Amino acid sequence: MMDMERVLSMGSRLQRLLVEAQAEAEQMVSEAQKQADEMIDAARTESNRRRMRAQRGTGLEEMLSEEEKKAEKEAAKVSKEYEKQVEELKKIPAEKTDSAVEFVLKEVLPE
Repeated sequence: MMDMERVLSMGSRLQRLLVEAQAEAEQMVSEAQKQADEMIDAARTESNRRRMRAQRGTGLEEMLSEEEKKAEKEAAKVSKEYEKQVEELKKIPAEKTDSAVEFVLKEVLPE
C-alpha cells in the first residue's frame, strides 16, 4: 500500500511540474511575441518619423519599406529563438517524467 501511495504522490508531483513548465513556456512565447510586436512598432514609428522629416526625395518609400522588412525579419528571428527555447523546456519535463515513471515502476513492481 505504501508503494502505491508513493507512486500516486510522485505522479501528482510530476503533473504539477508539467503544468508549471507549460505555464513558463507559454509566458516565454507571450514575451517573445510582445518583443516582436514592439520591434515592428518601433520600425514603423521610425519609418513614419523619417517620412515626415523628408519633404521630398526619391526612393524614400522604398527605403522605408526595406527598413520595415528588416525589422520584421529581426522580430521573427527573436520570436523563433524564443520558440526554440520553449520547445527545449517542453522536452525537459517529458524526459524527466519518463525517467521518473520508469524509476517508480522498477521500485514498485517486482521483476
